[in-house]
Amino acid sequence: MDELVSAALEEVCARFSPGLPVTDLWPALRGALEASDLPLGPTVKHAPSARLIALLVIRLAMWEGNGAPIEPAEKDVEEAERRGVWLVASATLRDNFLRMYHCRFTKSELSVVQKATLECVGASR
Repeated sequence: MDELVSAALEEVCARFSPGLPVTDLWPALRGALEASDLPLGPTVKHAPSARLIALLVIRLAMWEGNGAPIEPAEKDVEEAERRGVWLVASATLRDNFLRMYHCRFTKSELSVVQKATLECVGASR
């Protein structure tokens, strides 16, 4: 199950700031599910979702018309799928996914173009 949670965390990070809709998580994890020989069902959906939500670096968000995130009250995976909830990684975790571990400690910053380029490379893996 740890491999499945790790794969889910990678998928959320690879989507960067918009995050990943909960409904898109399961198709994205198809390869990890097949490798672990687990059938996709409510129990298999609940375990990695609950562990992701428990992480302080992942939050659930719903997007309103103006693009502002709002926190959903319900943290159940089936309810999250029905309500269109997204999994969003923190900025620090997204930077770590891009191997930018020490950027917040440096005097210079990446330009917008440089950061966008790194995000394209990260998303393509």
